[in-house]
Amino acid sequence: MSIMGVTFHIVSVLLLSPILVISSSIYAATKTTNDTQLTAKITLGRYLFNDNRLSKTGNRSCALCHASDLGWTNRFAKVPDINGNPTTLNTPSLLNSVMLSTFMQRQPHLTTLEDTIKLPLFSLHPPEMGMTHSLLLTRLAQANNVYQPLFQASFGDQTITTPKVIDALSQYVATITDTNTAYHAFINGDQTALNSQQQQGLALFTSPRLNCSQCHGGPLLNQPQDSDRLYYNTALYGIKNNIGEYGYPQHEIGLRQFTQQKIDDGKFRIPSLINVMNTGPWGHDGSFNRLEAVIDSYAAGGRIITIGPNKGDGRRHPNKDHRLQSFTLTITDKQALLAFFSSLNTRDMSKDPMHQTPFCQIIPLKTKRDLPDCIAPFPLQQQE
Repeated sequence: MSIMGVTFHIVSVLLLSPILVISSSIYAATKTTNDTQLTAKITLGRYLFNDNRLSKTGNRSCALCHASDLGWTNRFAKVPDINGNPTTLNTPSLLNSVMLSTFMQRQPHLTTLEDTIKLPLFSLHPPEMGMTHSLLLTRLAQANNVYQPLFQASFGDQTITTPKVIDALSQYVATITDTNTAYHAFINGDQTALNSQQQQGLALFTSPRLNCSQCHGGPLLNQPQDSDRLYYNTALYGIKNNIGEYGYPQHEIGLRQFTQQKIDDGKFRIPSLINVMNTGPWGHDGSFNRLEAVIDSYAAGGRIITIGPNKGDGRRHPNKDHRLQSFTLTITDKQALLAFFSSLNTRDMSKDPMHQTPFCQIIPLKTKRDLPDCIAPFPLQQQE
């Protein structure tokens, strides 16, 4: 009986072996194909991300607002739209955005990277890129010598569609990640990763006196410790109206714009602090030119503005988060905090070939060099 059992087992293995071999070969081939297509999509996304033809007037690309050498943001307080009019928000960094659960500063309904990319691309109020689906497809088709091979390699055919464009852009944005900081090395056990001043700053950051980490926790330092809420009022504005109520500027009221709830006035998403020293100006509206001023606002328990149209006392705003309490800092303390923030710096990705633009500059800058074989840029278009 045992002999027959062994014989049956051997025969079964021999009969099944070709199937197993074929299945393994199919899996390996499929995986290779998928990996190749993903690499091609990322390359296509890099081209699209850096191409001015994705804006109606040809005066910007995604990379203008999210520059790899500027911390994946820019140095504008508020980025102007394609017509030169300032918008109401500062541009958040794209670094590690793929790790977020919601992507905009005060728009809770955009919970996928793909849907979020569509907003600046097709938005008309304000016209950040000002594109329409038909214009996008026409422009890319006109550059068929560049894009047809890229779409073929990415999707197996040369047909250009909006979903494919969004897919490629999102695959590229997903590569913009880096949490390899000195701070992360330190909390993972490398006691030499932070110097003594940085360690002092970290101790202050997590101390009961400052307790910054109660809101800035998690791998990206953007998660509150005791809540799943993402939007908070940090008392930057307290403008008193004619009936004695304190509020944020009417042109930018934060989460309230989407919920229509007064309790959400002035609430914005907690930003990540990774690479924070390289992403100024700071604040949801870029109203802080120095990181020290941000620290001062928290130390005061809210910002006080003494002149101008936004004159007021943020400390008096009824939605100010209860955890925002004032504290005192010595010069040494503040220097230690800034030293700690420097430990959150990431590498400069602008030298990485994956993040260099394949296109020549429209207006050459002395601070930037084009690749030797760069592609002629899409020309500026006449305003309608």
